[in-house]
Amino acid sequence: MISRYPELVAVSGLGLVTSLGCGVSQTFASLCRGENGIREIPAWKNADFPVQVAGMPSPDELRRFTELAPEAATYRSRKALYAAVALQEALAMIGSEVLAEGRGGFFLGVETGRIDIGKLFHMFTLAGTPKGLDPVAFGEKSFRFLTAHEALSKQPFFLPNLLSRLSGLPGETRAVSNACSSANQAIGEAFRKVALGELDWAITGGADDMVDEYMAMGFTLLGALATGVPAELASCPFDLHRKGFVLGEGAGLLVLEPLSRVLKRGGRPLALLSAYGSGASASRITETTWEGIFQTMKAALAEAGLSTDDVDYINAHGTGTPMNDPAETRAIRELLKERARQIPVNSTKSMIGHLIAAAAAVEAVVCVQSIVEGKVHPTRNLRKADPACDLDYVVEGARTLPIRHALSNSLGFAGINSTLVFSRCP
Repeated sequence: MISRYPELVAVSGLGLVTSLGCGVSQTFASLCRGENGIREIPAWKNADFPVQVAGMPSPDELRRFTELAPEAATYRSRKALYAAVALQEALAMIGSEVLAEGRGGFFLGVETGRIDIGKLFHMFTLAGTPKGLDPVAFGEKSFRFLTAHEALSKQPFFLPNLLSRLSGLPGETRAVSNACSSANQAIGEAFRKVALGELDWAITGGADDMVDEYMAMGFTLLGALATGVPAELASCPFDLHRKGFVLGEGAGLLVLEPLSRVLKRGGRPLALLSAYGSGASASRITETTWEGIFQTMKAALAEAGLSTDDVDYINAHGTGTPMNDPAETRAIRELLKERARQIPVNSTKSMIGHLIAAAAAVEAVVCVQSIVEGKVHPTRNLRKADPACDLDYVVEGARTLPIRHALSNSLGFAGINSTLVFSRCP
C-alpha cells in the first residue's frame, strides 16, 4: 500500500447504535449470529399501511437512550439520541481528553428531519378552513405542538454541532446530505482532512431516523420498499424473490486520527482508513449502473495504491432492490475478474435494514470490526440467489477470515456512489 497523503489515517474509536443493539461488540456479535433486527411496527399494521416492518430500536431501548443522553432527548429527535449514545461509546473507547488538544472536526452524514405526521395533522386541522389553510390561525394555534429545540433538530447542520457541544470539543463541523451515500462521503471528507494534516482528529459517521409514515409512503411510491412480507424475511438482498429494501434507524461513528498520533500516545489503532472514492453515474433518480459503481471502487483502490489482488472482503451496499443487487454484483465481477467469486461479499442491511444517511456509517464500523476480529458476518435470508447475483455472499454463517483490505460500498439515488477502503494496521 502506497499512500498519496502525508499522514496514514487510523480509526481509533467506534460507536454504534442499531436495531440489533447498542454498542459495537453487541451489534457485531448479533450480526455474526445472523440475528434479525427487523420488526413489525404495530401502528402501521393496525392501520393496514402498505409497509408494516422496519429496523429500529425497540421502545425499551429508546427509553434507555433517553436516560443515557438526556440533553439530546430534549430535541425530540431519535437520530440525535442515536448519535449521542454512539458518541459516548466512541469517546469512552479512546478517552475524550485525548481529543482536547489539536485541531478537530465533526463530519456527519445526515438528512433533513420531519415533524411527526400526527403533529402535522393536528396543526393543519386547527388552522384549516373550507378555503384552505389560514396562516394566521396556523401561527396562533399550531406552535404549541412544537418546541424550538424540536424545530432546530430537523436541520442537517444541527447534528454535527450537537455532538461538538455534547463532547465539549470545539472544531470544524460539516453536514453531508447526499442520499444513501451521505455518511460515506462525510467519512471520506474527514479522512482527507486528517490525511492532509489539516486536522489532528475527526469524529465522523452518520445518524438517521427514517422510520415514519412520510418516508415509508414516499419510498413505497418509488417502488423501493419491500411490502407484503413478514419481518423475519423482509430484507433479503441478492435473493431471487427480493422485493425491495427495509427502512432502518441508528447511528455509526468513527474517530479518525493520524496513525503517528495514536502510536505516540500509546493508543491502539483499530484499523487504517486508506482511501475514499466517490462519483455519480449521471443516471435517473432511482437508477443504479454497474459502470458507476465499478469506477468508484476502482478510484478508491487507486487512491490507496492497492491492486484488486489486495482485496479480501467487500461490505456491499446490498439493499435488496431488483436494480441495485445485480448492478453491484456485476461491478464487483468486473473489478475483481477471476477473483470475484473467491472474495466474501455480505450485506449488513439484510439484518438491520437500510439506514439511509447513516447506512454507510454503520457499515464502515462493521468493516473495521471485521478487521479487528478477523471475521465477516453472513448475509441473512438468501435462500435462492438471483442468477444475476452469483458471488460468495457468506450464506452459511459467520466466517473467520484474516482481512488485509476491505471495501465498503454505499450507493445513493441518482447514481451517487462512494467506496471506502479499510486496511489492517501494519
